[in-house]
Amino acid sequence: MKNVVIIGAGMGGLATALRLRKQGFDVTVLEKQARPGGRSNVIEDGGFRVDIGPTLLVMKDTFEDTYRAIGQDFNQRLKLVQLDPNYRIYYHDGTHLDLYGNMAKLAEEVERIEAGSAARLFRFIGDSARKYALGMDFVDRNFDRITDLANPKAGVRLLQTQAHQNLYRQVARYFNGNDKLAKAFSFHSMFLGLSPFDALAMYSLITYADLALGMWYPMGGIYSIIEDMVALANEMGVTLRTNAPVEKITIENGRATGVRLQSGEEVRADIVISNADLPYTYTKLIDGQHRRAYPDERLQQMEYACSGYLLYLGVDRTYPHMRHQALYFSEDYRANLDAIFKTRTLPAEPSFHLNNPTITDPSLAPAGHSLLYVLAPMPNLQGNVNWDEAAPVVREQLLTQLEKIVDPELRQHIVWERDYRPTDWVTDINAMHGTAFGSLAQGFFQSSYFRPHNKARDIDGLYFVGQGTYPGIGMPMVQISSKLVTERIVQEWS
Repeated sequence: MKNVVIIGAGMGGLATALRLRKQGFDVTVLEKQARPGGRSNVIEDGGFRVDIGPTLLVMKDTFEDTYRAIGQDFNQRLKLVQLDPNYRIYYHDGTHLDLYGNMAKLAEEVERIEAGSAARLFRFIGDSARKYALGMDFVDRNFDRITDLANPKAGVRLLQTQAHQNLYRQVARYFNGNDKLAKAFSFHSMFLGLSPFDALAMYSLITYADLALGMWYPMGGIYSIIEDMVALANEMGVTLRTNAPVEKITIENGRATGVRLQSGEEVRADIVISNADLPYTYTKLIDGQHRRAYPDERLQQMEYACSGYLLYLGVDRTYPHMRHQALYFSEDYRANLDAIFKTRTLPAEPSFHLNNPTITDPSLAPAGHSLLYVLAPMPNLQGNVNWDEAAPVVREQLLTQLEKIVDPELRQHIVWERDYRPTDWVTDINAMHGTAFGSLAQGFFQSSYFRPHNKARDIDGLYFVGQGTYPGIGMPMVQISSKLVTERIVQEWS
């Protein structure tokens, strides 16, 4: 039986541990933190339970596939609630728009914003569906050579779907330049660490996935998926060790032979898989003489995703007028995004994601209380923001805006509070430059074949899983990443 050691018990590491154990491998997972989860971790305090990172899931079929691969039923093991609407969009002028998965209701909403928009909405959804079909062709596969990506058929389809164009400009054309609708149907690229003003139109496939395939909430929060994976790992005989930070990947004669922990303990293995941030893995866990594929110079030239400031609030009121999930767009949306992605400075007025999971799951807070989760995208730590000084400023900006759209007396009713800063992503999960959604931004030359591969080219026996390799950022992509690296390992080692 081949021995596998996995660095990191994030969602990708756990999914890969389950898949490989099912295939007969002896698997040990080593986690730096006191509890597993990685970016999908949780805070439990004062009767509140809040997901630190991701809060909802789309492309549920990718999770179902992971569970099916180990003989389990995802929908039976977790209680899932479908949201509709997926989001409420708040605009700076006091208006709002609900993004329903129900197409008839969604059409009514866009008509309310601009008469005559429904027909253009359906054309946008149809074209986004074609982009989704094209994109998934390049998502659910291992890459070995450039021709796996670049071939005449793919080129023709790229041009036919106009997926190579600019995302925001293309979406705006569907809606006759209406800025409110263009924002509402292009913001999804932010979840890949990309500004919609810079992203490829290909990424309207994410909008399609949200609206057409559904958005789901697991009762207990996203961390309930981590808890269930851990329970399955224990049942299946996976060894999971927390508080076990890895110091180095040991390499002999060009082959990974295991890892050395910060305690000095060495764990030998035939196969090493890193679920840690891929740039961190190369810069901190692999000695320089072994890093022919990713020396420091190459990693420094890569494009990194944005970070985020998160504010978690426990409030002794309930807000039945709210939706489970919402977004607020600042008045100067482009300036907000330019600050984050171009100048890497603190935005003058942040846009943000607002989540009230107690709308769906009151168990996350004491009776009669609400739990509010606020995520404001921010520049990563390649910028020069002092977060000890910036955090109180951003907090005040967010509370001021929340008092306008949630409760004018909100501050008086906060009974529990935590924040999470770009620096915390570094401290807790070794995220390069404090990136929040994933390390490497999902531009064209950091996607599919061009993204770091899941098998090291310079070190035998070393593999990668998670958002740093292909297909990329987001929980569904991480599930597919786990499938792909497992397929490769089984093929090469069985």
